[in-house]
Amino acid sequence: MKRFFISAAIMAAISFCSEAKIIKDYESASDSTLSFQADSIDYRSDLTRVYGKLIGRPHTSNRIDGVSLTCLGSAVTSTDIDGVDFQRYFQWEDNGQIPVEIDFPALKNTSEIQILFMTVHGPSTTTVKKKSLHRK
Repeated sequence: MKRFFISAAIMAAISFCSEAKIIKDYESASDSTLSFQADSIDYRSDLTRVYGKLIGRPHTSNRIDGVSLTCLGSAVTSTDIDGVDFQRYFQWEDNGQIPVEIDFPALKNTSEIQILFMTVHGPSTTTVKKKSLHRK
């Protein structure tokens, strides 16, 4: 009986993971207020997760009070962030990068999004686009 439950849990985990669609190869362009580089976007049936890194000068601080994402003409607000906390100051360490994961409600896969960070220094916009396969 115990083996049955373990097998069922493993099968459920495999089927849940197979529904996710992680898209990589993005390029990001940020304004001067806050620099964010997107690594990949995980489109799931229950959420959209943006993986990336905040890039800044080592040993300086900033604060993110909220994040929203705009794609296909509609905007959604972040439900969670990992790597830093909303409305709390954080500091860049020696390498000047902080890996973050930002969760949003479920969205459709798109080739371009805009992420708006509300920081203590004002709003900051990052445009994230799928890299072109045909570069000259």
